[in-house]
Amino acid sequence: MKMFWKKLHISRSFSVLAVDDGYIRGGRFQRKGKVWKLIEFAEEQLDPANPQAAWKKVARSAGLSEFRAVTGKIGNSTFFRFPSVKMDAAAQRGAVEFELPRNMLRVPDDHRCQFCVSGHTAESDGVMVNVAVFSGRAMDDFASRLAAMGISADEFIHPFMAVDDQDDSLILPELEPEFAYMKDSWMPMPSDEECRINSEKWENRLRKHFILPDSKDFVFRNFQMLLLAAEVIAGSQMHDSPEAFRVLPDSARPVRFRGHLIVTGILLLLLLVSLVWRFSLTYGRDVTEYRKITAETKALKNKTSELKKTIKRNSKELKEMTRLVAMNVGEPDAIAEFALFSETLPANILVSSIRWNETDIDAVVQCEDSNIDFDALFRSLKYWKVTQQQRQNPGSAVATMTLKLTPYDAKDKK
Repeated sequence: MKMFWKKLHISRSFSVLAVDDGYIRGGRFQRKGKVWKLIEFAEEQLDPANPQAAWKKVARSAGLSEFRAVTGKIGNSTFFRFPSVKMDAAAQRGAVEFELPRNMLRVPDDHRCQFCVSGHTAESDGVMVNVAVFSGRAMDDFASRLAAMGISADEFIHPFMAVDDQDDSLILPELEPEFAYMKDSWMPMPSDEECRINSEKWENRLRKHFILPDSKDFVFRNFQMLLLAAEVIAGSQMHDSPEAFRVLPDSARPVRFRGHLIVTGILLLLLLVSLVWRFSLTYGRDVTEYRKITAETKALKNKTSELKKTIKRNSKELKEMTRLVAMNVGEPDAIAEFALFSETLPANILVSSIRWNETDIDAVVQCEDSNIDFDALFRSLKYWKVTQQQRQNPGSAVATMTLKLTPYDAKDKK
């Protein structure tokens, strides 16, 4: 916000609306070198039955510039000056709050203060501070009136804020019909002659700071309150401490640049669409080709992975088939051989297991006689011989024996 006010101080234009019990006046100021020129002004009498018409007409004539202020009469407001020391706005506000009970008969519970440095005292760091105090309720009512008239403003400027060491007296009957601010104190309203002299003094001062219209429709006394507020805006008071002037509620302030932001957003969107369209025209074919190649590469990788899995699976199956092929097909006369084997064994011998290997036969038999000679028993077969005979459980009534029968010519068997 402070940066905004600093920018305002060197900006090109501002406008002020001033209202009293009977009239509303407006003016628009534009910078001309080191001075400001009142380039537009308007004055309308307020119709109690339809005040909105006068407000809108004057506001339309003055225009909504980079900054708009309102000034005028607000009930339950007070102005005073007090000596202080030079300090920042936050600390100065504390000093202002301390001075309120000393300069007001009753301090409203809900009040708002507007203050600024307006001169110096005899001390080296001493300053004079202008203070305008408003009732919060009265200021909110004024803001509601502005809203009802369709008017928005950046700030309210009390016209007495223009008082300083150079001109410490100001008479504005439209604001205070019974009292005048004379030599830093409120006095009863002086004579008409003193009022005229005071007005001429302020006119001479303000004409040095503003280029005023040379027109019979422009009467300085009618626009004096407006010019006093403009003096505060054009001076350094608001530039140095803008937060010290904030008394209007945020709801009364204008929302600027909304249309500009909307247009900016639309233009940015169009620019983005244009960039996308240009990119698609320039690189669209390359992007499409790249996506195609990427998709093909991914498909080839998937296919390669599947082929590797298939090769691995087929290799495993091939090994199994090779192993099966390498195996002997077996003995085609096994049944006949087993029949002869069974006939050769005596009836009191039990064969518990038998296995025919590629060249020999392993058998486990049980019998009552552990001394039986199986080699002589199988010699009658003319083909098999007992090459291994092992007895188990020799002390048992039933002997268990493991036999290995091998052909006489194993090479021929194979």
